[in-house]
Amino acid sequence: MVKGGLTTLVILSLIFVIGCSAISGQENTPSPGNIKVLREAELGPEWNMKQMNVTVDGGGKASVLLRLADGNKVDGFFYLEKGGIEFSITADSLIYESNGTESKEVVSDRFAFTASRAQGSTYVLNFTNNDNEQGKVTVFLEVIYPVTGSVFIPIETK
Repeated sequence: MVKGGLTTLVILSLIFVIGCSAISGQENTPSPGNIKVLREAELGPEWNMKQMNVTVDGGGKASVLLRLADGNKVDGFFYLEKGGIEFSITADSLIYESNGTESKEVVSDRFAFTASRAQGSTYVLNFTNNDNEQGKVTVFLEVIYPVTGSVFIPIETK
């Protein structure tokens, strides 16, 4: 019994040491960003609205996920007070990409789409800040979606 307990203790110690060293090796991975929900509201019996601030580090990316059913419609917009960003909407394939300057960076855009079973049920709003010198940018995002849908913010791993 003592031998089994000692073996378990050694295995748990190894898992802890190996796991911690693997996690610490990910320090140079850009963070997915900081997303803060500012306001949520029901717009009648069929629609929800979320307003968020999405902070994206220089050289980083942040994503907001929408879970939708076939035929659900989504409408939204975003803007930056300063700087520029790349924006796209993807599901099983690219659905929408903002057309900015030659670098594809935009300061604001409006989007609308209808979910399709062929594209899957999860749609991703991607904000990419490729300019390391620009530093952090904050995006104000508003999304209007059906009450049957939901918005998810991926958790940050460090």
